[in-house]
Amino acid sequence: MSKLKLLHVHTTQGFAGELARESQYVFNYRTNASSQEIGLTMPLTAQSYAANILPGAIRQNLPEGFLLGWIRENFGKTMPMDDFNLVALTGRQTIGRVRCSVNKVETPEVVAGEDLKALLTWKGTESLFEQLSLKYAAASGISGVQPKVLIPTIRSDHGEVIEKTSIKARGLIVKAAGFDYDGLAENEFHCMSIAKAAGLNVPQFWLSDDKGLFIIERFDLDADGGYLGFEDMTSLMGKQNTEKYVGSYENVAKAVDIFAAAHERTASKVALFRSIVLSVAVRNGDAHLKNFGMLYTHPQSDDARLSPIYDIVNTTAYLPKDAMALSMNKTKAWPDRATLIEFGIKNCMIGDPAEIIDHVLEAAMGYRPAGETGPIWDAMRPGIERGCGSLRASHALIQGAEIIGPLTRKRSKP
Repeated sequence: MSKLKLLHVHTTQGFAGELARESQYVFNYRTNASSQEIGLTMPLTAQSYAANILPGAIRQNLPEGFLLGWIRENFGKTMPMDDFNLVALTGRQTIGRVRCSVNKVETPEVVAGEDLKALLTWKGTESLFEQLSLKYAAASGISGVQPKVLIPTIRSDHGEVIEKTSIKARGLIVKAAGFDYDGLAENEFHCMSIAKAAGLNVPQFWLSDDKGLFIIERFDLDADGGYLGFEDMTSLMGKQNTEKYVGSYENVAKAVDIFAAAHERTASKVALFRSIVLSVAVRNGDAHLKNFGMLYTHPQSDDARLSPIYDIVNTTAYLPKDAMALSMNKTKAWPDRATLIEFGIKNCMIGDPAEIIDHVLEAAMGYRPAGETGPIWDAMRPGIERGCGSLRASHALIQGAEIIGPLTRKRSKP
């Protein structure tokens, strides 16, 4: 595989073309069907696409962080881990509708699948995530620094059997905390729960009983189990994964304007604004370009819209002085209420952004974790208090009260 020069690129709608490694990466369409285009910025053409970086819809899924380290450790002795070989190894199972393989004809991946309930209630002495990594990490084409793998499931949380033993089987993303971020799975569960309460579009998600795993359903599967198209903002803006912190929320809003279908544009802009407000409120300093993306059936289907949100965490629990991932109004400092309102009106064309801000604040301040919480919740609360406090209509809105996460608590008089 170290000398591999050619990969075949497939989409949900059929075989699209060939990706070659020459002095540059060269992609050629081998189809006349526009529905088989591989991305929103790569229309069907007889000419070659040549660049020093991989096509965006493929590049966006290159493994990062834990997954990249795991692959290098386990396969680095047998082949060089350059981008092309990484795609050859992981490209058959990725987020979105574009897949890469060494074969022109796709062969089904026959897997037994994992029982969701068993994952959530695991009480073994060995690390469940390590076991899942051994089984699935090598073929998990998914980006992100956090330890995560794509896995197939045979049962839902209600117990009914889901017959998915084909190439479309990996319907769950399993995340673990990692060594540097204690409680990250629980952290994400709390933040996603707040997002759900605030009315954001979120996939179904779960936290394991031991709080060690955060499990979330893929949002890029249609009702029949087929892959939808998904491209994050690095793909759409022509940036490499390492440039995910380079840019502004204003440019993200412009990209939504450009790529969203006309009938989806307004709802997508509202969803974008709501997600940015949430990140400010819960102090999520990791809302970068790879955490916003467009979802669609295929590039010519005229249904592109902002995807459900994902990867929402309180980062100030680990980095107390953390700032925003992207700039707003030319700064990465956390915006106040007035700045967000101006952004909502000017960049998202929202008539009453204050109403959205207040709704998100109500959800964040009213969130009550169910059951016992780990130490991470105590570490998260100060940042969420500051985030919500900075966005209130007035810092005196709740006189004599202290925001503590779950609703408010009256201060006792001296």
